[in-house]
Amino acid sequence: MKNIIDKIQILGIFSITQTVFQIGTVMIMAVSALAGQNIAPAPESASLPISFVILGTLLGLVPASRIMKWKGSKFGLLTGTIIGIFGAILVSYAMYEKNFILFSAAHLLYGFHQAFVQYLRFVAMESVPTHDRASALSWILIAGIPAAFLGPLAGLYGKDFFPNSVYLGCYLILIFNLCLQFLLILFLPTPNKETKKNTEVTIDPSPRLLARPFSFHVQNFGLWISILATAFSFGIMAMLMSALPIAMKSHGHEMHASTLILQWHILGMYIPSFFSGQLVRKMTAPYLILLGIFIMGLESFAAIQGTEFLPFATALILLGIGWNFMYVGGTNLLVEQYHPSEKNTIQSVNDTIVYSFAILSTYSAGYLENKVGWLSLNLVSIPFLVVMAVLVIFFIQKNRKKLKVL
Repeated sequence: MKNIIDKIQILGIFSITQTVFQIGTVMIMAVSALAGQNIAPAPESASLPISFVILGTLLGLVPASRIMKWKGSKFGLLTGTIIGIFGAILVSYAMYEKNFILFSAAHLLYGFHQAFVQYLRFVAMESVPTHDRASALSWILIAGIPAAFLGPLAGLYGKDFFPNSVYLGCYLILIFNLCLQFLLILFLPTPNKETKKNTEVTIDPSPRLLARPFSFHVQNFGLWISILATAFSFGIMAMLMSALPIAMKSHGHEMHASTLILQWHILGMYIPSFFSGQLVRKMTAPYLILLGIFIMGLESFAAIQGTEFLPFATALILLGIGWNFMYVGGTNLLVEQYHPSEKNTIQSVNDTIVYSFAILSTYSAGYLENKVGWLSLNLVSIPFLVVMAVLVIFFIQKNRKKLKVL
């Protein structure tokens, strides 16, 4: 009983911290393209600030990994949050001055902060025994449910705080949110040495847990399946999510409509986390990835049905569910591919590829939505999903004896 209570306390504080972090991230996704459109020199540049967020995340991956390895996870999380606070202050100033270049560049710092805090999911998974890792990831993803409501609402109501500087209030809210995040990180539990030792032995009983040569991982098909599943799901989701507010505005919908759809989309992303951890154990990660690919395909079909509210809403909900299954499956498969001594290297490689794909996706979102429109934009993901499905099916066939469906 005591172990269950301890587990709830540990994962509870991680979940609350993740919620606060994601409120800011969701608000950035909901607001920055619209705010950028107000001050950008050309409409197709509107999604550039979001691309800078992801670029900042990419540039921060190696420093974040090294700092956390050198000074510990809590020190790294606090350092990243301080960088985020400074970035939010700079974004607010740029919004006030209507300086698009500075506005976009300041988003780079917020992204750099995300490079540190996105490791929170790995820290949570490593703070519990191996058999609870899927549950720990689910707790982290469930944290997105309150963020689904609070993030877009912060953008909607912060938008008009200052009539002479639309959207400035959103970024002042972001500063407050980051300060709260800093305080919560101070209270994050640090696993004791015995817990770490037990976790490492459970994860990998191999002698000395020696790191294998990088060439081994390059040839590991399972590693590439996990990375590509996460990259494709995150890239497609980021592209369509960042394009949504612009697309709905161009088709005559008010901001409160896109806010409502973003809320339902994010609920679609995180509500499946109540049972996706169980699905991983019952279906195994590759089958869950395959299910996510199928649902992502349904999203494209729903989106091309029209530009009324219902097709937008249905498509974004399916997008969220498909992303969840591909992301949870990919992350769990990734954790199975490395020894504890290899985690920093492999996680950095994973996140570098994932965020590189997301940069290209979000940068393309504003341009493609402006040039080809929302309906055609949704068809861009089809070739990627087909390739991913073929690779996963091949992986399943190759490893059928190892994949035990309960």
